[in-house]
Amino acid sequence: MSAPDQTDVAIVLAAGPRPEVDAWVQAGVVPVTVVPLDRWTAVIGRGRSRAGAPYDDGGLVLAARSLGPRAGPGLGFFVLDGRAVITVHAPGRRRAVRWVVWAPDAGLLRPPGLDLAGPGEIVAVAGCAPSVREELVELLHETSVRPHRMLQAVMATLELPGTRLVEEPEHADGLQEVAHHAPDPRQVGWFDDAVRDTVRLRRELGALP
Repeated sequence: MSAPDQTDVAIVLAAGPRPEVDAWVQAGVVPVTVVPLDRWTAVIGRGRSRAGAPYDDGGLVLAARSLGPRAGPGLGFFVLDGRAVITVHAPGRRRAVRWVVWAPDAGLLRPPGLDLAGPGEIVAVAGCAPSVREELVELLHETSVRPHRMLQAVMATLELPGTRLVEEPEHADGLQEVAHHAPDPRQVGWFDDAVRDTVRLRRELGALP
């Protein structure tokens, strides 16, 4: 399977049972590589979404998709539009994705419309000691590194596996128990239909022009 463009990073570390993570992957619209890493299962985006525009950005679609209570909890690590993005999938039912967005030379951002995650949430989902929170806070105030390096530093601080995959997603291809998943065309069709139905409903309700 071909690797994504070097500027792209899309990694989700899921703590749920492997069969539940596989079921979550199979219901998606993004081609991915799945591989066990210690107590996590890594889901690595490997290209563009198969859905129609504007949902063809594989990294963004994967970042916005909730793991749900069975495949989660988990943490996502992405480079999107030159920014380092961390997504938090906390335990519990019906939990929305929460976000950390960081940009070089600017540090932490507060994009409107996103539910932002606090450092304590990240540390808790990672399974680290509460004392790691202060180290993570200090790290996220750094502004002079590349987004890839920021993600690797965060993962290392949280003692998470997969830091090499940030720079070399193709490294997963040689690991044990690796599996590649291409989106099921039926899932893609259902996704596109659902998006059209949502847009139509919002227009009928006056929420869209």
